[in-house]
Amino acid sequence: MRRSKLLAPVVVLILTIGAIATVWLLVERSDARRQSQLQITGLTLSVSDLQSAPFDADPASGGSETGTLERVYADEALISRGFELSSQIGVPSNLLVAGRADLAKLEPIVETIYQIAIQPGGLAGAGVRVPKLVGSLRVTAYALSAVLAKIGRADAASSARAGTQAKLGAAGAMLLLLVAFAFFYYRSVAAREVVQRLANEKGVEARTDALTNLRNRRALADDFALAIAEPPGAPELLLIMFDLDGFKQYNDTFGHEAGDSLLHRLGGRLAAAGEAHSGSAYRTGGDEFCVLVRADPDRAEKVLDDTIAALKDSGEGWHIGCSQGAAWIPSEATTESQALRLADERMYANKAGRSSASRQVTDALLQVITEQNASLDDHVDRVAGLAGTLAAALGQPKHEVERIRVAACLHDIGKTAIPAGILNKPGPLDEKEWEFIRSHPIIGGRIVSAAPALANTAELIHSSHERVDGCGYPDGLSGPDIPLGARIIAVCDAFDAMTSDRVYRRAMGVEAALEELEDNAGIQFDAAIVDEFRREIEQQLARGGRDLVTPRVPA
Repeated sequence: MRRSKLLAPVVVLILTIGAIATVWLLVERSDARRQSQLQITGLTLSVSDLQSAPFDADPASGGSETGTLERVYADEALISRGFELSSQIGVPSNLLVAGRADLAKLEPIVETIYQIAIQPGGLAGAGVRVPKLVGSLRVTAYALSAVLAKIGRADAASSARAGTQAKLGAAGAMLLLLVAFAFFYYRSVAAREVVQRLANEKGVEARTDALTNLRNRRALADDFALAIAEPPGAPELLLIMFDLDGFKQYNDTFGHEAGDSLLHRLGGRLAAAGEAHSGSAYRTGGDEFCVLVRADPDRAEKVLDDTIAALKDSGEGWHIGCSQGAAWIPSEATTESQALRLADERMYANKAGRSSASRQVTDALLQVITEQNASLDDHVDRVAGLAGTLAAALGQPKHEVERIRVAACLHDIGKTAIPAGILNKPGPLDEKEWEFIRSHPIIGGRIVSAAPALANTAELIHSSHERVDGCGYPDGLSGPDIPLGARIIAVCDAFDAMTSDRVYRRAMGVEAALEELEDNAGIQFDAAIVDEFRREIEQQLARGGRDLVTPRVPA
């Protein structure tokens, strides 16, 4: 900005200096031409003086021999220098060549007349010789004067051109300065307009959420103040706050770009729902929204239903809902801070109730597992405990630890659709039986997807039997393409299976199971997870752990 401000005066200063220099040079050139014209006039006089000078050396005329010689040399030198100066100011070379040739012819004639004049008897005693020399002198001097006249006319024309150029140059320089001033003037006007426009846009942006184009927290405060200031008698204000459920898992699973797109889509729906009730929608935080609307109590339920529906979305393996809280102004709160605090408290109370519903659904599904196979129930308890501990050790945030723990609890729910004869078969399974077994992660994912409160665990259950080398099922995922939670569950599930008695084999020891995991690290299991798992098991054993069984952990 500072450089832009300095540009205009610097450019104008440069143009001004350039204009002054241009006019100065043109004036100098014009003055040089005028001086040249004066010099040509002086050279013409010198030629005339040179023509008469040798005759003054005759004693009979009372002249001075020495003075006359000095006049001759001075005139010749002056004429010669005049030709040199003329060559420097651009006089045509053909005129200079002719002039120098005539001067070269003239000089010996003058010298001859001078020598005759200083002899005894002077010019009168020279007879007919003098008239011939005088004739040659006049012809040569006339030719030299004619050349000087041509040079004078050329200088006059050049001087006229120089004068015209000086005038045009001065006019051009002034015009250039005028254009520069006009350019920077209009540029400054345009800059002021841009600044004004940006200021207006900034004012709009300061009140608008860039991602969703909804009004933001600042706009909510302004709108709230205006609404409170309205005269009494109007319907009460209803402030509704929303917090998305399941958005963090969606964002972590599908990436930030997908998360931003979802927020933009939900924000548009909420705005439409708010406008349908003559209200305004706001985005007040990452996945927090708000609606401010004037409504009668009998219309409030419809407003809530429409706005809650606007913030719901779902797809394969994911579900987005919202928790909400509302406050009436002024009957329940008289200031913005009071209304926001009350709505926030009610929103989190609603969220806690939804978490309770999630636990109830989880317990119901686990009871289905128990009713089918009590030993399977013990197995999922242990796997869930190990998976939760391991997820925490790997630095996962609290909500992700809980998601992995719940997914581990339910990772075998799909086995409830597998015939018991296959699950409890003491011998090896045939290929058709294996097809049943390989389908249970898919079935499990579908079962939990049907419960919105558990939909975010479906992906982990679906991928819990994948291998890092890509040879697992049901999708043949490999390496980091397998969700981290699914890789954690796979290690914990395998360890508990190896350290538990089965109908077809006896349990192996903890150390042997750990070695088996390590032998398959990088092939079936994630090597980093196996390393961390060994450390956790060794720490549990060091603390006196025996059977490594963890009680069932609620969702």
